[in-house]
Amino acid sequence: MKLSRGVAAFAVVALSLTGSRAFAQSAASDSGDKAQGDKPEQSSAPAEDTKAPESTDAKDKVAPPAAEQPAEPPKAEPAKVEATSQANPYQPFAPTPGSLRLEAEGVSMQFGVLLQPQFEVAGAPDAELTTKNFFVRRTRFMLGGTVLKYFEYFLELDYPNLFKLDPTETTAGTGKNAPGLNVQDALVTVAPVGDYIKADMGFMLPAGPYNSLQSAGKLFGVDYFANTFRRNVSTNADPFRSTQQSPVGRDAGIQLRGLLLGGHLEYRFGAFQGLRAGPIPAAAPKPARVGGFNITRFAGRLQVNILDGQPGFFYSGTTLGQKKVISLGVFGDWQADTATSGKERHDYKYYGADATVDLPLGPGILNAQGGYSFWDGGTLLNTVPTYVMMGELGYLIGPIKLSPFVRAEHMVAVNPTNAQPSEDRFGAGIGFWPFGHTSNLKAFFSYNKRDPAPHAFTQTNLQWQLYFY
Repeated sequence: MKLSRGVAAFAVVALSLTGSRAFAQSAASDSGDKAQGDKPEQSSAPAEDTKAPESTDAKDKVAPPAAEQPAEPPKAEPAKVEATSQANPYQPFAPTPGSLRLEAEGVSMQFGVLLQPQFEVAGAPDAELTTKNFFVRRTRFMLGGTVLKYFEYFLELDYPNLFKLDPTETTAGTGKNAPGLNVQDALVTVAPVGDYIKADMGFMLPAGPYNSLQSAGKLFGVDYFANTFRRNVSTNADPFRSTQQSPVGRDAGIQLRGLLLGGHLEYRFGAFQGLRAGPIPAAAPKPARVGGFNITRFAGRLQVNILDGQPGFFYSGTTLGQKKVISLGVFGDWQADTATSGKERHDYKYYGADATVDLPLGPGILNAQGGYSFWDGGTLLNTVPTYVMMGELGYLIGPIKLSPFVRAEHMVAVNPTNAQPSEDRFGAGIGFWPFGHTSNLKAFFSYNKRDPAPHAFTQTNLQWQLYFY
């Protein structure tokens, strides 16, 4: 889809809402792609019938007036998600902008943009000199809202690495990435009983490590870990991608998620398309088989929230002092290779554990996350078993709005026939947060070494962000 078509589509939808009105509104909860982390948060418990219910999944719900609302079934006690009450050590230079939103009876629509211009200087493990690129790391248009009381939707279009010259990118080839838009997220959420049970359907991030479920606009560092969406030692390509397009960890499917025990226990379980088997021609005495006959992919996550929970679909890399987050999680991802028969069959599996801290502490905010992951592509993906350890530690100094941080990643691929290939990444960076998630500047330098490879290489990234939703 071309960029002009994506923008035109948004304009047509907005203009078609006859009688609608646009207005600015404060965010109500910390969730996915909503840049509200600089404002005091409200409780996520549902409001009374005369008020609009609070938002989840980065989309505020707008209810009709009390007299027009349908009769509600008896409500269970809402899952409580505590909001921090102490003074926030971080205060931006200006409040977070209100939401750009249209509203009509029974329906709402909210618009957002994420732009991340970036300059990168990067070497390579098997070549001399460095590649220098000025490009747009993310060019995202977001559209979300509610329909009636129980339905939420979220659509996100993105052209990643716009005009970057990088032959290793799945869409780059040998020239600069040309304008166009990919569908990044497209999901509908049904929330019949608040935060207890939510059903997501569409194109989304399956349950996985905490880092993979964070909003790209709310990361503490410059970007995700290098191994967060990786399943292959030799390349960064997503094995579940579509032709000539990497969904960056996304897959189509259905998922149940929710918060229990007052928000202290979160679950996510879903079934997804995964890798579809191709058609098999007839080979006597066996008849031909249709394509896509193999079993689907399954993924799940359990997370214990020692302090505050996060009811949105996306996690925050940092809430900028709006929540106290200490979370421990485990996840699993599996798909059987039912297209292969015999002893050589080996299913795909991916599992791990992680811990996250985002906590106001002293004159600033402590942010840390670490995790262990293991993947084995088996005969389904034909990738070797690999384990990865990743960690990041930083501190946002409130008075000066600077956040130094360090990061390390260690990957080892278990190869029974040859030496075990490995990769180590060590880096440090700093962020400047004058306007919170709305506008910030981050710099990151990393030293990277692969074995076997002719030599180590370095990478430097400088990124500015503009974000509202």
